[in-house]
This record gives sequence, structure tokens and C-alpha cells, in this order.
Amino acid sequence: NAAAFRGRPSPTMIALLLVGTSVAYAPAPFRASALQPLARPPPPSRAAPRLADVLEKPPDVVLAPQQPSGEELKDRGKKYKLLLFNDNVNKREFVARVLVATIPEMTEATAYTVMQKAHTAGYAVCGVWVYELAEAYCDRLKNEGLTAAVVEESDE
Repeated sequence: NAAAFRGRPSPTMIALLLVGTSVAYAPAPFRASALQPLARPPPPSRAAPRLADVLEKPPDVVLAPQQPSGEELKDRGKKYKLLLFNDNVNKREFVARVLVATIPEMTEATAYTVMQKAHTAGYAVCGVWVYELAEAYCDRLKNEGLTAAVVEESDE
């Protein structure tokens, strides 16, 4: 349909007429320089070190102490107890099931013992962990409706 154009058609219009309605893209022209390997930096020289470099004072090296200081030793070993308190709302079987589901290392027998201790004494220790883990277990127990708290373990 070149006759439908008035005047001279542009190169784009000619390309569209030849290809149809799709646009054709030509590949980039080939350059032989693209096949050349990249230049590598020269290897480091293996010359002997200069006398001035050898005579400089070496940097001070501070080694870590073999035994941690007393303060670090106390802080590193801090553990926290997870306490479960008795409540008159939840049934004992429910409390035992929640303990088993919440604390991975707790068996059914241990959960039953902890639940009985909380029922008779008013509270029971579920376990002793680092603070973050004890707090996570405490939050999960509270989400299930149980009454729990985290306290620092005493050295007694």
C-alpha cells in the first residue's frame, strides 16, 4: 500500500510495510575487538623486601585472654527459670498438653509432673534456659491462656 502514502514514506514506514505490523530489530554490528581477551594486570614483583620495610616496628598484636575475666564469666552463664503458676481456669490435661506442644524437649511424663507440682505447690519450674529462649516459651504459654513468668536463676 505504498500508493496510499502522499509524498515520500519514511524509512520506518517502509520497514513496517516490509515486515508487517511487527517491528524488526537488527543485531548490533560485529566488532572484532569484542573477542579480544581482557588485559591482565602484571603479576606482583617478587623482589626482595626493602631494608626500610623490614626495620619498621611490627604492629602490636593483642591476643585474647585464655580465661575470660570474672565479669564476663558471670554474664555468660546467666540462666533464667520459666515458672508455671497454678490457675483454676484450665483443666490439668489441657495444661499438660500445652506444655508438651510448647516446649520441645518436654515429654508427656515431665509435663504431667510439672503440672501436678504447679497444682499442689502453686507454681513449678518448667525449665532453665537463656533469657531469649525462656521468654519465647513464656510468651507461647501465655498465648495459650496459662499463667507463666521468667525469673533469673539464683546461685543458691
